[in-house]
Formats: sequence, structure tokens, C-alpha cells
Amino acid sequence: MMNRRQLLKTLTAVGGIGAASLLSGNAIAAAQRFRGDATAGSPALLSANALETLRQICALTIPQTDTPGAAEVMCHHFIDHQLSVVYSKEEQQSAITLLNDINKNASSFGGKHFFNLDEASQLRLLTALEKAEAPFSADQKGTFKFLKSLIVFGYYTSQPGATKELTYLPIPGGFKGSVPLASVGSAYSSKAYY
Repeated sequence: MMNRRQLLKTLTAVGGIGAASLLSGNAIAAAQRFRGDATAGSPALLSANALETLRQICALTIPQTDTPGAAEVMCHHFIDHQLSVVYSKEEQQSAITLLNDINKNASSFGGKHFFNLDEASQLRLLTALEKAEAPFSADQKGTFKFLKSLIVFGYYTSQPGATKELTYLPIPGGFKGSVPLASVGSAYSSKAYY
């Protein structure tokens, strides 16, 4: 099983799947407006079954360890919010169709819905999707990569993801308020423009 650090390194090595759309102005602004807590309310775009399927995928993608996982920080609600606010109707429909297809194909892996499968069966189904094996297509694999990139984006922009997993320091190196000018030299100088 891959740990979160390895997952992040792998995703970075792949080239930041969908980085352009994830880091667009609209995506960042919408992410800042999202308040992920237990009172997130009803889904904006996804059905209850699709949201629960997405919650399970979040839990498998970034599981809970000594820090909260993606499901615990409400990434599934974050993705529902991002899809409804930032992405086009076509991208929304692709995500909805994929989640419905995952649920539909759960029966061939032993359950009525994806979220009713045991973890081993869920992983087998997602592995088949990741490899674009039957009953999944290459287009569905691309949509799945898009959803995984939203999970990573949502997790690492959440407070627990940024502060506990990444150990974010708001002021790196600490604040040193009274430093003699002689020890640092000139500050905010325009010497480069002479």
C-alpha cells in the first residue's frame, strides 16, 4: 500500500494531473470559499449514492493514518462543490457518469453499490478502472485521474492536510522582530537599478 508521501511524489512526478485547471483563479477562489465540516449540507451536484461512492474513493486514495484521511476532511463534499462551481457541464457530467458507472459495475465485483463492497473488492474495481480494463474505457480512466487530482487538491488545501500532513509553517524559520540593520545590510534597496 502506498503511503501519502509516496502518492504525492508520484503525482508530482506524473506532472501534476490537471494542474492548470486545479490552480486556475476560479478553482483557488472556490476552494477558499468552501467550508468543509460535518455540516456541509446536501450535495450541490451529486446524488447521495454518487457522493457516498466518492467518499469511499477518497478514503481509499488518501486513507486515515495518524492524520485524518481525505474522507475525514470532507474531500467528497469539496469535490462536489468544486465541480458545481468551477467546471463545465461536460466535466460535471463526465464525473457523474463515472461515479454512476462505478456503482453500476459494483455488481460484477460482489455488491449492489460500490460503497457496500469490502475494501479488497473496491480496490480491485478501482484498479480495473485505473488500467482501463473491462468494463471501463480509457475516457473513464481519464475522468478517474481528474477526480483523483481533485481529491489530492482538496486534501492538501484542507487545514489538516496542510498543517498535519505537510506541516505547514505560516512563518518559516520563525519571526525575529528586532534584528540590527548592520547584521543584514541594507534592506529594500534599489541598488540593482543604478
